[in-house]
Amino acid sequence: MNDLLQLRKTLKSKKPKFLRQDATKIDEVRKRNWKQPKGIHSAMRNKKKGYRKQPSMGYGSPRKVRGLSPTGLIPIRVFNLNDLEKVTKNHAVIIGGSVGAKKRIEILKQVKTRGLSLLQVKKIDDLIKRIETNVKAKKEVKLTKKKQKLAIKKEAPKKEEKQKTESVKTEEEKTEELKKQKQKVLEKGL
Repeated sequence: MNDLLQLRKTLKSKKPKFLRQDATKIDEVRKRNWKQPKGIHSAMRNKKKGYRKQPSMGYGSPRKVRGLSPTGLIPIRVFNLNDLEKVTKNHAVIIGGSVGAKKRIEILKQVKTRGLSLLQVKKIDDLIKRIETNVKAKKEVKLTKKKQKLAIKKEAPKKEEKQKTESVKTEEEKTEELKKQKQKVLEKGL
């Protein structure tokens, strides 16, 4: 098995990077994945000398080690603790990208206690600490935002009360002005 893994490593080091036809001329094509050249007069399709290589069976890795990790283990993607129960010593764990911080911490702790190999991380303890500090920081930010919102809500009724009292005062002032106008009219009329 180790010989086949080493052979695969040497084969992959010699494998060229497969680019599409005209990838050196057109920037938009350079970014895209490989596509077979289909032109009638395409020199690349005809495998002429001096043109880019195309993917073929000769570049493949040995069948027994195809799809295995560099250490020779079968990689399995894990999204929750139930998926982790299926993993054995012959498997390597890959934690899914959509897994959140809390579940990720639980999975990492389980991997550490069971002694499984994890492909993404070398030092599990450091990663757990880093994620926990990030979670705590986010909680603190949420709490401060909640406190700010509550303070704003507490101030808002006070403002409304002030506005109500001001509006009541203005209504009282309006009634007083009306009384004064009535008196003036009565005085003129007398």
